[in-house]
Amino acid sequence: MEQIDRIKGSLYGMAAGDALGVPSSFMTQEYIKTRWGWIDTFYPPEPGHIFHDGLKAGEYTDDTEQAIALMKSFIRNGKVDSYDVVKEILNWAERVKNKYASPLGPSTEKALKAIKAGADIKESGRYGNTNGAAMRISPVGIIHGLKNSSCEEMIKDVYLTCMPTHNTGVCVAAAAAVAWGVALCIRGEKDIEFIVKETARAAKLGEKYGYSIAAPSVSRRIEWAYEIIKKSSNPKNAMKELYEYMGGGDLAADSIPVAIALFALGEGDVKKVDEYCVNFGGDCDTNAAMAGAMAGAYSGMENIPEEWKRTIETVNHINFEKFAEEISETAPKWNTAV
Repeated sequence: MEQIDRIKGSLYGMAAGDALGVPSSFMTQEYIKTRWGWIDTFYPPEPGHIFHDGLKAGEYTDDTEQAIALMKSFIRNGKVDSYDVVKEILNWAERVKNKYASPLGPSTEKALKAIKAGADIKESGRYGNTNGAAMRISPVGIIHGLKNSSCEEMIKDVYLTCMPTHNTGVCVAAAAAVAWGVALCIRGEKDIEFIVKETARAAKLGEKYGYSIAAPSVSRRIEWAYEIIKKSSNPKNAMKELYEYMGGGDLAADSIPVAIALFALGEGDVKKVDEYCVNFGGDCDTNAAMAGAMAGAYSGMENIPEEWKRTIETVNHINFEKFAEEISETAPKWNTAV
């Protein structure tokens, strides 16, 4: 499989997971089962949804939108420019402010308000504790997967991307885990257990960056979540047990271990992984965006239903083929942070 197919798979896997999770986000596992049975296609959010009220069926959210903002900045600059990343996210937030109930996550919204009020971007994200940095990080993983960078090299860019809004050890750890998972999948790594263990190692390295706040170890929780998955007798039992322990909410230490465990449960198959995430409960769209980015990089476009791809393109007026080509051209010229 060519790397360009893996890049496209990562982008479509992310966007499809994000859009599939729109109606079920922040619902319980039991409510999702009662209301939809099993989500495997696109539904609009129920009226009054806490975050997604106003979106159409198949429309993705801030997870994909902010990843696109990063790609635009990266393609333009050939490096992570934290100030330019903030500019792109602010431009996007301004465009969609009346589009639906809540376009921004709590940590990002707080940090961006501080930046607009004049705060230094080295300080604006010092209290972040949610999954907002990890949800948009896949383009960093794609670039470093193409560059064959070491995990240590990649994390410097992860940190610069996190800094304005999520400048804490737990958030950098979470973003590093997802980015490194994507990078390994882009390279064609096929050993699921090795990928999971490497994401835990990346999280351990990442937690050394940023401000220290009270939070669980993302690395230890990835290992724990994976053990739950491995020991379970079937996928639905695994999902139930993992949900009872971890919930999969929007805190970085809850969300990222669940997303990586569900990537492993689906064995890197985009359709299975995205569906497990959006039927799991909690922050469904974000967990599916992260796990879907890894799964798409793992298996390419092959396991992404054509209907999903067509709906994402039509509803969101997006062509990820062009982004895939541009980011592939950017990678050889990339300047890694020092």
